[in-house]
Amino acid sequence: MFREQGKFIREYLKVAELNPFYFACAVFTSVFAKAAAVARPFIAALIIKALTEQNAGDTYMYIGIFAVVYIFYRAMLFLNWRVFTHNMIYSYQNLQDKVFSKLLSVDYNFNKKISRGKLLNVINTDLFEIGEMNNEVVEFFTTTIEIIVVAIIAFRFNIFVSLLMLASIFVYAAIRTHADRRFNFFWWKCQLENDKFSSFLNQILTGLQEVKVFNMLSHLHGHLDRIQDRYDKNYANQRSQVTLRDNDVNYTVYLFRTIIFIVCLISMMSGHMEIDILIMLVAYHEQIISYTGNLIDSSVKIRLTNAAVKRLDSIMNYRAVAPVEFGNLELDHISGALSMKNVSLDINHQKILKNISFNIRPREVVAIVGYPGSGKTKLFDLILRLYKPTHGKITLDNIDINEFSRDIYASNVTVANQVPFIFNTSIRKNLGLVDPDIKHQIDACKTAGIHNFIETLPLGYNTILRENGGNISGGQRQMISIARTLLTNAEIFLLDDISTSLDPDTAKLIPRLIKNIRKDHTVIMITKKPELMKIADRIIVLDHGEIVASGTHGGLIKRSALYRALQVMQSSGGDL
Repeated sequence: MFREQGKFIREYLKVAELNPFYFACAVFTSVFAKAAAVARPFIAALIIKALTEQNAGDTYMYIGIFAVVYIFYRAMLFLNWRVFTHNMIYSYQNLQDKVFSKLLSVDYNFNKKISRGKLLNVINTDLFEIGEMNNEVVEFFTTTIEIIVVAIIAFRFNIFVSLLMLASIFVYAAIRTHADRRFNFFWWKCQLENDKFSSFLNQILTGLQEVKVFNMLSHLHGHLDRIQDRYDKNYANQRSQVTLRDNDVNYTVYLFRTIIFIVCLISMMSGHMEIDILIMLVAYHEQIISYTGNLIDSSVKIRLTNAAVKRLDSIMNYRAVAPVEFGNLELDHISGALSMKNVSLDINHQKILKNISFNIRPREVVAIVGYPGSGKTKLFDLILRLYKPTHGKITLDNIDINEFSRDIYASNVTVANQVPFIFNTSIRKNLGLVDPDIKHQIDACKTAGIHNFIETLPLGYNTILRENGGNISGGQRQMISIARTLLTNAEIFLLDDISTSLDPDTAKLIPRLIKNIRKDHTVIMITKKPELMKIADRIIVLDHGEIVASGTHGGLIKRSALYRALQVMQSSGGDL
């Protein structure tokens, strides 16, 4: 057990992010508290001995010592709890920061390796359990010492009773450990099913509209039921081990305690033991069983939490297939010139983009068009540094984009997505995530054309938006997202088909919005709307990951059959 626990503790300490000072304080306070606990039966025996000898002075003295030791014991426990709380908070916050930082650096392959259900369970549950495990590590270490000390004290007074104590410990520990291992096995099986359930339920919630429209619920419910059935079976097996561990094992404890009583009584009757020693040994047996139970409990929690440690470790040790690089360049005077030079992107041995080259001038408006799957979104992903090019180079103001620090690049290149994400908080706080200045927020909303609508709401900018903006229209949600994008003051704006979710009246505002943005920013937009293509300075046409044409709307109408086909498709109501 100790070798296994040592391995688990080493793995835990590698990821725990503990505060060394708090951890050391936790060890010292726990050691002192347990030393006081071990001393109490011995002092109680001295009190009984003084009483049987009718020595009032010694009796009062030992009672006073007992009271002082007990107060010291409670004080050490109080300090231990306080230190544990501080260390738990410290660990939990640092682990959260590490996980969120990791999520910012993962690549496209991450979601294939780490399920969303597993990730949510790590963030919602595992980080908290890992933070709390520092107490179990301390308990395991100090309780082991406590058991050894109690056994040594018992040996000094009666070897045979001490051997009975050790035998009871080994039997008790063997049954408990066996039950705990089985419990851990079935617990882990339950966790796997729980991950599957969470992940599948998340998929249902994401596609809830399609689930209802196509009446998929009965089939999906059947799949969830099968997961739940496997969970229930493993949970039932888990509970049977709990019964063995917490109830049935106590029969062996009472059997050994009865034998110890009999041995002690025989020793007393033969004149080899006094009543004070009998009471002390019985108390130590009860104590040592309690300590063994605590040790096993700590061992179980360490083993269970080790599953959480491994889950966290699988995320933190994830290695990107093509890791995105971030530099240290803090240059923030960007004009907004963007270039791609012979850029290619391969994903899972499939060529997504092939030898892309273009130069975009500051304040230029460029439209990226093409059929679905032509590589438009992946082109944006490269500019946003979500992927690393397989070949070629992307530059911002003639500087490789990978040389910029994460913060500087993010402050100069921003995106408004086709499906915007809105947090479940007020409009003001959604905007304040980018810029807390109220005047700036109002100006951005006026530019985006959403200010007047917000003013009609009963609480105005303090209106609470439901998760992902469920209490406003898709167009209004998009315009709030655009306003938030405007607040970044980035030099390059990427607009990912932002007019798709807009109603016709709101969509008419987009050309004017782009004209306003281009006064101070470079604009690159993915679009299927001819009216937006017409206002672009240049249009880049993609097909199967390659640039097949480039020019103005009028020029491409004359010389690009693909571009003309895209115009016809949009005019006939087709989807690009």
